[in-house]
Amino acid sequence: MEVYRTEEEQVEALKEWWRENGRSVVIGVVLALAAVFGWRYWQDTTRSQAEAASALYQQMLTQLDAGEGREVVEIARRIIAEHATSPYAALASLSLAQQAVDQGDLDGAAAHLRWVMDNAKVSEVRLLAQVRLARVLIAQGRADEALQHLATVAGSSYTVLVEETKGDAYLAQGRRAEALQAYQTALAAAADVPAKQQMLRMKVDDLADAGVVAQ
Repeated sequence: MEVYRTEEEQVEALKEWWRENGRSVVIGVVLALAAVFGWRYWQDTTRSQAEAASALYQQMLTQLDAGEGREVVEIARRIIAEHATSPYAALASLSLAQQAVDQGDLDGAAAHLRWVMDNAKVSEVRLLAQVRLARVLIAQGRADEALQHLATVAGSSYTVLVEETKGDAYLAQGRRAEALQAYQTALAAAADVPAKQQMLRMKVDDLADAGVVAQ
């Protein structure tokens, strides 16, 4: 797999990664967390506030599925402004980051993801934002910072995403043997995700065909 030569290529690669992982792997985890911690929020706050936050979030998901980016941004900003302490605010900020990536606004995406890392009440959501921030940093040509963020992400449920992202960061740095090793680790951990296996197999094969040997 060739190292992307321009910032535009990096941004397009980031958008593609987001499309691959944003819905198929990540959204299920996020929605499950939203349900669990949304119920806690329901219990800890007034019913009317919880209902309002939940309703807005459901509206946002509907608009997201419909591809209505402008409406998603408006609703997400409203959730953050009116329900900043709810678990839905962090999820809304993740959606704002996604919209920023789609628009090529990497600085904006990074800002939204850092907000999630600083404010999310659920550790899994913070870690998800951390992985996504690493992707943005790679696209910005800051692979070294991306690797620093990834080094602190723990949990077997994130092995595939973390190792694939490490591989992309190493590749951006020209560290091809380390990239191959990371891709191989991700591939081994993706045994139950056929679609992800296919993409990772392509990355492994590209480097193997180029004569790269994992360290």
